Amino acid sequence: MRVKRWDIFLIFCLFWACGTSLAQAQVYFSPREILAKDRPESWVMKLIGSELQMTAMGIAGGAEPWKIEFGAELGWIPSLDDNQRLIGFDGLKRENVNRTSIFARPRVEIAFPAKFSLGVGYIPPIRIGGIRPNVLAMSLGRPIVLRPRWRLAGRIHGQAGTLSGDITCDQDTVNAGNDPVQNPFNCAAPSDDQMRVHEIGAELAAAFKVTHRLEPYVAPGWNYFANRFQINALYSGVSDHSLLIASGPTFSLTAGAAYRLSEKLRAAVETFYVPLSVKRGGVETTDSLFNVRGSVFYSIR
Repeated sequence: MRVKRWDIFLIFCLFWACGTSLAQAQVYFSPREILAKDRPESWVMKLIGSELQMTAMGIAGGAEPWKIEFGAELGWIPSLDDNQRLIGFDGLKRENVNRTSIFARPRVEIAFPAKFSLGVGYIPPIRIGGIRPNVLAMSLGRPIVLRPRWRLAGRIHGQAGTLSGDITCDQDTVNAGNDPVQNPFNCAAPSDDQMRVHEIGAELAAAFKVTHRLEPYVAPGWNYFANRFQINALYSGVSDHSLLIASGPTFSLTAGAAYRLSEKLRAAVETFYVPLSVKRGGVETTDSLFNVRGSVFYSIR
């Protein structure tokens, strides 16, 4: 029989009401739960996965074969307000998810014959705000239509990796001790949680050349996420090792502009939008991602 997250929450309430401490008793749970697509936990996993999604930063493909570009990408991660942070236990527990406002990713683009272009990006396991990422992203694109003033290109892409850290019970919450406001779930130690991201997608991009240097573009896309969140936390006498599984499609819209700084140097700035739905307190709302990102690429040949 599958144990649901509500069962864990009810057990927490029982231990809290009886005043049972972790030293007196400890209940071990390791349920596996498939989340509804509009659960707050499912919503935040798609939100984070979308923030890390690697976009084309221009129009894919069409370069001279074996041209190699090395680049750096910088993106803005919007902070969540107190209401958006009500995520755990189907929106009953406020999570500390605002760890950083930016992310950086080195990238390389390699042009192949037949106008194909391979992109690879990697977010290394450097701990930021208590979270250690380790995410690899790849893409393959090719122009479909090439005209002197405009271009149309297709691209498939994907990413896989993990985000690890004290998400369920963060260090600041644990330091609050028995404070019922700062530590309402009696977190006894920093948790060692892990979110696993898997995403595949496809997009169609169109660009219009304003000058020989400036090229605005727009790219609608479809993506599919298969995410997992492994909890490893101690709170209120409960040793929680729940596995939360969330999957489903998203749609995205990218709009930006690429600018050729020199023969070997180019830059791009874009906005990225993903509409997301979430149900809080029995009411379903749209709580979407909107962020801004930019990149610079240098060609070695």
